[in-house]
Amino acid sequence: MDASSTKSLYDTVYEVGGHNYAGLLPGALDTRPNIQMEAVRAWLGKLRLGNDARVVEVGCGLGDLHRCHANWLGFEYSGTALRLAKQRHGEVLRVAEADARALPLKDESVDFLFSFATLEHVPEVELAFDEISRVVKPGGVAFLCPAWNCRPWTVKKLQQRPYSDLTIAERVGKFAIPLREWIVFRMVIAIPSRFWREFKLSLGCSVSLDYRRLSPDFSLWDRFPHVSDDDAFVSMDAHAALAYFKSRRWYAVSHPGLFGRLICRGGGIVVQKLA
Repeated sequence: MDASSTKSLYDTVYEVGGHNYAGLLPGALDTRPNIQMEAVRAWLGKLRLGNDARVVEVGCGLGDLHRCHANWLGFEYSGTALRLAKQRHGEVLRVAEADARALPLKDESVDFLFSFATLEHVPEVELAFDEISRVVKPGGVAFLCPAWNCRPWTVKKLQQRPYSDLTIAERVGKFAIPLREWIVFRMVIAIPSRFWREFKLSLGCSVSLDYRRLSPDFSLWDRFPHVSDDDAFVSMDAHAALAYFKSRRWYAVSHPGLFGRLICRGGGIVVQKLA
């Protein structure tokens, strides 16, 4: 999907007829902003950043986390989300429309950058990681919480579609979902790549961001209900992200040791750019 198509997609998913990211349906309740706010404030507290520090959120959605810091600035790809954010929080909300792959920020100008449930929706996500590496200043910190390891069968809605609707390959994929979801199976599949990245790190090699491209089938949206990450464009392993940063002279605050990196699962990663 090209840039113009993804732009159109994320301009519509915040409407009721889209994925209803804005929670516009009657009775809709989303507790994630409260949990995310607590996590961001906890890290800001540990870093003891003053009010003049530059705090940036990539993929700010409706801007619900803007109160996390006095100098917060949010970037969002969806124009619809920004319009709704200003309706919700006021026209003075410090948000801007921007692509995570080309942030309108100067080099090494950000003290703390964070992002929730965004990077998995960015095609060519390595460009977004390159931008994060560019804009965070030495000593600065990035707190990244995408959905790791998005399932390739989810973007094809194999869980919901009947076998009669599937190709032979898709039927096999649907049948194998319970096995592929088994934590032991997933770890066995992930370990060889993790050891290979760690071996490259031990040699001082640069490690590129390893991820799998996904192809969401948006023609299925009208036929089947939304499930989490059925619109993801990439599937990333948290270890791949940690290895990417570590090979570029960042310190893995959240996973400082080899063993911790090897067994990392979901949740956020916190990395600090070394001077």
